[in-house]
Amino acid sequence: MSDTDLQAIAAIADRTEAEASSGSAAESALAWLSASHTDVGRVRPVNEDAFLDSQEQRLWVVADGLGGQSRGDYASSTVVEQLRAFPRQKSVLANLQDIEARLQVAHEKCRTAFRRHRPGTTVAALLAHGNYCFLLWAGDSRIYRLRGRQLALLTQDHSLAQEKLARGELSEQEAASHHSAHVLTRAVGTHRNLRLDMRSLPVQRGDRYLLCSDGLYNPVEAGAICAALGQGSPEEACRSLVDLALKGGGRDNITVVIADANAP
Repeated sequence: MSDTDLQAIAAIADRTEAEASSGSAAESALAWLSASHTDVGRVRPVNEDAFLDSQEQRLWVVADGLGGQSRGDYASSTVVEQLRAFPRQKSVLANLQDIEARLQVAHEKCRTAFRRHRPGTTVAALLAHGNYCFLLWAGDSRIYRLRGRQLALLTQDHSLAQEKLARGELSEQEAASHHSAHVLTRAVGTHRNLRLDMRSLPVQRGDRYLLCSDGLYNPVEAGAICAALGQGSPEEACRSLVDLALKGGGRDNITVVIADANAP
């Protein structure tokens, strides 16, 4: 992350910790309930997705090993194993710096584990702290938020198609189906340096967050994702979403993690 990102994190961190010390955050603190589900799909022989669903750490992660690379399953599992050992601290800034450092370790492991191959993976991580959530990602695994009946995409894909869209060379509809949508410009393990994007957002009671691999959103339209995501418990919504992707062909591995922000 850049110095500007770290300054933004520090500002949010100061605000979050000031609220906690004043007691106002404690009165409105959010409890979290989550669920997760993954499926190899109907075509791929190996599931190269991995995920972390940790209510205790209030950390949720999806990693999608790159199918065009050898041992994408190694890369995604390396990311998750690094973050599984994350020791949550009181400081927001310390937590985020630790997560970034662990992803850098996973990046170096991927680059040096094999002599002839360089496995890669996407990563999308959500950390809840007080009444804020912090998103870190690289690649095209996504994080959505359902607030009321409105579905919002909170991350931006790191792909050539997204860059063409930003330059006005493609429309949103064209970018979604363009062949360059599968060419990633950032990922763990694939380039010399790992560049992560970060975003912080206030959480409202009743928000539902979805982390997913592209095996979900490629075959399932946003409207169908929104409808299924809003139904039932996190576990029920997870299974509904995976079923939709399977009915859409299941041509890729499918992974979904859902986290609900609720009052205790």
